[in-house]
This record gives sequence, structure tokens and C-alpha cells, in this order.
Amino acid sequence: MRRVFGYVLIGLGVLLLVLAPLLRFYVAPKLAVAPLRCTGTTLCDNGVSLSPSAGTAETLFDPTTLTARSQVPLEAQRRVQPDAEVSTPDQTMYNTSQIVNDQKGTQVDGTTARYAFNGHTSQMLDCCHSNVNGVPIEDFSGVMPLKFPFGVEQKDYLYYDDTINQATTAKFVGTDTVEGLTVDKFVQVIAPTKVGTLEVPGALVGVPRKAAYVADRYYSNTRTMWVEPTTGVIVNGTEDQLQTLRGPDGTDQLTLIKATLVFTPENVSGSVSQAEDGKSQLDLIQKTLPLAALVLGLVALVGGVLLVRRRDGGSPDAGAPTQPATAGAPTPA
Repeated sequence: MRRVFGYVLIGLGVLLLVLAPLLRFYVAPKLAVAPLRCTGTTLCDNGVSLSPSAGTAETLFDPTTLTARSQVPLEAQRRVQPDAEVSTPDQTMYNTSQIVNDQKGTQVDGTTARYAFNGHTSQMLDCCHSNVNGVPIEDFSGVMPLKFPFGVEQKDYLYYDDTINQATTAKFVGTDTVEGLTVDKFVQVIAPTKVGTLEVPGALVGVPRKAAYVADRYYSNTRTMWVEPTTGVIVNGTEDQLQTLRGPDGTDQLTLIKATLVFTPENVSGSVSQAEDGKSQLDLIQKTLPLAALVLGLVALVGGVLLVRRRDGGSPDAGAPTQPATAGAPTPA
């Protein structure tokens, strides 16, 4: 019976030793994929993920009065709708929109986008009519602008910006904590970049003799992101954005908007909760269960081998046949 139990333990040990790397290197990567539905109540509206921000426009140009307003409160809401019908783990599709309003509810800015990306690495993909405001995306070199990859490394990443329609470097600048959660901090500085033109009275951009002048529109931004490294969830973010019009001499003549937007406290708390839940699940599959399977497998294997090798008498030689003594055998001198 002891030998039978030993063989059972050996089989169990081998099974657990095989299971450990299977969980770590096969099951865990399969689970580390961008979600196709949102859960919870605070940041989820009928399956659509919400990401609210708030801030202040130090300067905001009013096109109706052709004057600048100062210290204007702003509210922004980003909505993200996964397209589950066309998504796979290696090719995920998100439809998004963002609206920025002033304190009166007047829309200041608005963006719609369709992003195709790898659900594991967040690398953008040239697929499925990806676009921003109807304009096809041309630069797929960076990660998508809603989350970092699973298993974030402490290095610089190319990160896509939908205003300039290209990816620029988001530098890793160190670690931090957000509501007790350890995160990696990244900063993306976008130098002034031409993003279009706008026709305005010439006097506004240093051309008083022209009733109308088509001025170049420039955009710059400093974007700071706090990212939970296991899940790639952005748990907090700020933007310091500047948009200007330049005159014929190539210098800034009119500020359209100079504003700062930050995640709302509700957004931060909801994002931290989402990241903590995802991290716990992945840590269980990637670390806790494989380690437990490895330890228990080794214990079971060693215990089984010892039981099989041990005889019923309690020692390796117990029960072995012995040579009978011969009566009267001479004693060696």
C-alpha cells in the first residue's frame, strides 16, 4: 500500500511540475489582453468606459466675440466602446470620443477616433479603417493612447497623439505611488507642431491690412502619465496644452487655448481599482499558482520516491532474504 501511495505522489508531483510553467508561460499571457467590456458602476455606462478630466483654460479664444477669455473652467469626458465583433486578442478595436466643454456646457473641442491595436502589447495596427476625426491614421509605430502594454518596462515608449496623428517619445522618468499603488511615471513632450490652418481677421495675427488671413495652427503638449506596470492601466494623467495661430513672420500671434486638464478624483480612484483587480488576477496566474505548483510538485515527487524505495520493514534492507548460518562453522582466526 505504501508503494502504491508513493507512485500516486510521484504522478501528482510530475503533474504539478508540468502545470507550473504552463500557467506561467501559456495561460497567463492568454489572459493578459485588453478588455472588451467594462465593469463597475462609476466608470462604466452600458458597456462604455468613461474617463473624465477637469481643469482650467488660462486663455481660451472665443470665436464668436473674437476675444480671449481667462481662467475658464473646463470639463472633458472620454468614452471608449470596444468593438467586440471584429476584435481578437491579437487585433483589438476600440471606438472612442472625447468632448471638452466650458462651465456653461459650450463645446470647446471634440475628437472621435477608431484604434486597432494588439490586445497584449497595445502596439497600434494598420487595420480596419483606423482614423481620427475621419482622417486615416498613418503612423502605427507607437502604443495606442488609452493604455500601455501588459508588463510595462522601465524604458521610453513611442506613444500616439491623436492631435498630430503620430507617435512621439514618452520618457520613463521614475516610479511613484498613486493611492498607495506603485506606478511608473512617463512624460511626453510634444514640441510645437503644425496641425492645420484657420482663417481669421488679419489684425488678430499681425496682418492688419488683410480682412482675412489663413494662419497656421500650432499645437504643443506636455503629457504626464502614471501607469500600473503589470496591467498597463493609466491610473492618472495630466495635459498642459497650448494651441496658437502664427502670423506671416512665423511667430505666435494668437493663443487659441492654453489649458491644463487632469484626471478627476473619481477617475483616479476607478482606474486604480481597475488596475489593482487586474494585477491581482495576473499575479495569481503568473506568480502565486506557478510557485505553489512548483513547490508542491517537488515535495510530492520527493516524498513519492522515498515511499517507493522504502520497504515495509521501515528500512531499505528490511524483509530481504538472508543467508542461513551454518552450524559449527569455524570462526575466522
